[in-house]
Amino acid sequence: MPELDLDTLWRDHGVDLQRFLRVLGASHAEAEDATQEVFLQALRTPPAPGNTAAWLRTVAKNAFLKSVRKTRKIVPLDMQTIEQDWAAVAGDDGAQGKVEALKRCIAGLDEREKQILHMRYTLNYSREQLGEALSLSDGGVKNLLERVKYKLKACVERQG
Repeated sequence: MPELDLDTLWRDHGVDLQRFLRVLGASHAEAEDATQEVFLQALRTPPAPGNTAAWLRTVAKNAFLKSVRKTRKIVPLDMQTIEQDWAAVAGDDGAQGKVEALKRCIAGLDEREKQILHMRYTLNYSREQLGEALSLSDGGVKNLLERVKYKLKACVERQG
């Protein structure tokens, strides 16, 4: 990863990491602590592209086990079985492929469409704020957002 974007990394992997840690036996608080450790480690040494999810799970597992060693008795875990069980539970539901397709589709939008998506979903602008920024009426903002969403949905479906 040339430049690490923690927000994107969190959106793509944060919840799955916490679920993975819960499967390992972490309490809610332990899962949150270990997840924070993972993202700190990612800041220090970013994962290699294409191997991010596996790298994050390995770091999370190690952070959790390290905390367990310090705070409580270790219950023997068969990590291979846990990894297999996790793969069966999480599986490949096709979500990552759809995320990649969505990224490609967004890249194909014109600048105004990208701008309204960024302002609405990244900066959390209200429709009123969008209207002011883009010189559109409330109806114009609503219409543009609907058209962009429809365009993205159709694009993702064509690619999937």
